Amino acid sequence: MTSTVSDLADAIRLQAVTAGATEPTVRGADWQTAIVTAVGTGTVDCGTITARRLESYQNPAVGDRIVITQSGNGNWLACGRTVGATEQAFLTYTPTWTADTTNPSLGNGSLVGRYWRYGTNVVGSINLTVGSSTTLGSGNYFWQLPTNAGPNGLIAIGSAQVLIAGGNRWPGQTVISPSDTNRVGVYMPTAAANSAIRRLSAANGSPDGALATNAQVRISFQYESA
Repeated sequence: MTSTVSDLADAIRLQAVTAGATEPTVRGADWQTAIVTAVGTGTVDCGTITARRLESYQNPAVGDRIVITQSGNGNWLACGRTVGATEQAFLTYTPTWTADTTNPSLGNGSLVGRYWRYGTNVVGSINLTVGSSTTLGSGNYFWQLPTNAGPNGLIAIGSAQVLIAGGNRWPGQTVISPSDTNRVGVYMPTAAANSAIRRLSAANGSPDGALATNAQVRISFQYESA
C-alpha cells in the first residue's frame, strides 16, 4: 500500500513538472504581443507592464505593437515591433521651391515629392517639370524637405539629374547641410571641362544653360530627421 501511494505521488509530481515546462504561468517566463501606451528612457509601458527596450528596438512610439518577453525572475524586455498588416507606404507631399533672390513660380509646371520615413531615417525624391508659364526667379534653387534634417554636424549627399527637353541628361548632387536643415540644394557641373560643380540656379540650370519649358529636375535624398 505504501509503495502504491509513493508511486502515485511520483507520477503526479512528474506530470506536474511536465505540464509546467510548457505553461508560462507555472515556469515564470513568457512572451506575448502588446501595445505601447507610454515611452520612457530606455523603456516602454504596455498597460501595467514596463519593459526595457533591446538595442535593436529604436524610435519607439505609442501605439506600436511589439513583442515583449519575461524572464523567470519577472523582468520584462521589449524586443521590437511586429510587422503590420500593411507596410509603411511612401507619402506624397508638395515641396516648396525657392531661390536666394527671387522665388520661382510653378505656373503650369508640375512639382511633386515622395518620401518614406522609418524612425529618424528619411528617404525620398522630388520631380520638377518646368511649364510654359513657369517663371524661374533668380538665385540658387532650393526645395523643401518633408521633415527638418537633424543638425548632427554631417552633410547628407544624394543624387540629382537635369533633363533638358530634347537634349542632354546631366548628373548632379543634392546637398543637405547641418546649417540649412529644412531644404535641399542641387549642384551641377558647368560646361567647362574639369570645372567644379556649382549650385543649380535660374541662370545655371545645367551645362546647357538655363532651364526651359519641359526641362526636368530629378532629386533624390536620404537624411537623418530631427
